[in-house]
Amino acid sequence: MNVLIPRYHGFCGGVRAALRKADEAIEEARRRSLPCYLYGSIVHNRLVTRSLEARGVRMILSPDGVEPGVLIVRTHGIPDALRALFEERGFLIVDATCPVVLRNMSMLRDAEGKALIIGVRGHSEIEALSGARPDAPVIASVAELDGIAAGEYKAVVQTTFSVPLLSAIEREAARRGIVLKVLNSICDASEKRRESLSSLFNGVDAVVVVGDEESANSRELCALAESAGKKAYLTLDAEGLPDELFSLGAVVLTSGASTPDESFDAVRDALMAGKRF
Repeated sequence: MNVLIPRYHGFCGGVRAALRKADEAIEEARRRSLPCYLYGSIVHNRLVTRSLEARGVRMILSPDGVEPGVLIVRTHGIPDALRALFEERGFLIVDATCPVVLRNMSMLRDAEGKALIIGVRGHSEIEALSGARPDAPVIASVAELDGIAAGEYKAVVQTTFSVPLLSAIEREAARRGIVLKVLNSICDASEKRRESLSSLFNGVDAVVVVGDEESANSRELCALAESAGKKAYLTLDAEGLPDELFSLGAVVLTSGASTPDESFDAVRDALMAGKRF
C-alpha cells in the first residue's frame, strides 16, 4: 500500500506545550506532596488522558469534595467563575490553555458593545469562551442566526470550527444586516492541517485520520475528505483499522492536533505492512 503523509499532522505546538506544563505540574505536586488534578480532558484524546491518569493525575470538574492540590487546566480553557472558585478553595493553577483560546477569551472580556461566539455549543472551548463573556450568544449554524438582531457584533470563532461553515455564516449574517467583526480567526495549526491534507487527495482511495471521535479537529479532517468525495476512516489506534483498508492501493494518513506521535506511528506501520501487529 502507498501511504501518503501530509506535511502537517499530529500534535500542534499548543498541545505539546500543554503536555510539558502537565509534566511540570505533576513534578510540582510531588515536590509539595499534593494531589494533582486535571480539569476535564487536557486534550480530546483518551490515550493522552489515560497516560496522565497512570501517573496519578485525577480528572475533576469541580473543587467540591476533593483536597486542594495542583490543578492542570485543559487546553480548551476554563470558565472565569470556575477558575476563581478553584483559586478561592486553595488550588494551585497550572494553566495549559491554548494561547489562541486565551487570546480569544481576553478579547471577549475587553470587547465593547455586543459580542458573539461562533462555535459548537457544549464543546469544552465554547464553555470557556462563554465563561469569559456570559452575555454573548453562541452560533453554530446559519439557522441559529434567526435569534440574532441586526447590528454590529464583536465575534470570536472556535479554533477548530469548520472554515466552509464559518464562511456560510458570515455571508448570511451580512445579508441580514448582522455585521460580524471577527476578533480572531480559526487556529492556524488547524488550517495548515486541512490545507496539507487537501493537497494529497488526487489519486488516493481513502483518507485515514488518527484521532479520537471526541476531537473536533479530527472529525473535521474526516469531513473535509468526505466533502472531496473520499472515503474517510477515523481511528484511535491501529486496532481500530477496518479490514477493508488493507486491500486499498493508496491512502492519505493524517492525524488530529491532539493525537500522540506513538498512535500515528503505529497506524502508519500497520498500513505500510498491510497488517496489524
